[in-house]
Amino acid sequence: MSWLRDVDRWFATEVLPYQSAFQSFARRLTGNAEIARDLVQEAYAQALLGDRWQKARNAKVFVLRIVYCRSMDWLDKQKVIRIQQLPSFEDLAFADYGPDAFEALSGREELLVVLEILRGLPERCRQVVTMRRIEELPPAEIALRLGITVTTVERHLARGVSMLADQLATRGSLRRGRQAVDVTDTTQQAE
Repeated sequence: MSWLRDVDRWFATEVLPYQSAFQSFARRLTGNAEIARDLVQEAYAQALLGDRWQKARNAKVFVLRIVYCRSMDWLDKQKVIRIQQLPSFEDLAFADYGPDAFEALSGREELLVVLEILRGLPERCRQVVTMRRIEELPPAEIALRLGITVTTVERHLARGVSMLADQLATRGSLRRGRQAVDVTDTTQQAE
């Protein structure tokens, strides 16, 4: 995929697999799940600034360090007095929260099932679903590329996602059922 930048590849392969670890770490430090999610997003933004990401020897530790610092800053601003003493970053032991072999294999199998179902969709639905959900193009751009109206794009998208979700539910292939496929947001307006 030539449209991916090096930083995108680095982020997708080296950072995103540990998102749940980053969030649980921040939640453990702050005691607040919503704040933890926000702090992790801020850490991602800080990690991607400039070319600092290229100098990181270990992406997981690099982002964890940023999450730790962001969490400490947040606690300082809240003037929260903790009863327990917080450990220093160097004293913390980190478990590997990355996907294990079973999760990686079943994820690949689920992807193959989704791709097989996607290939079986009517051509126009398949094109629209691929452009919107995989290539993440806005509906207006899809309409322009395919020479159809935005309303038609939205109809094809809704139909395609619905057919995809029905096939997945019928096959029972995904562990989380329909939660794995986002069928709630089929018609985002063009930016």
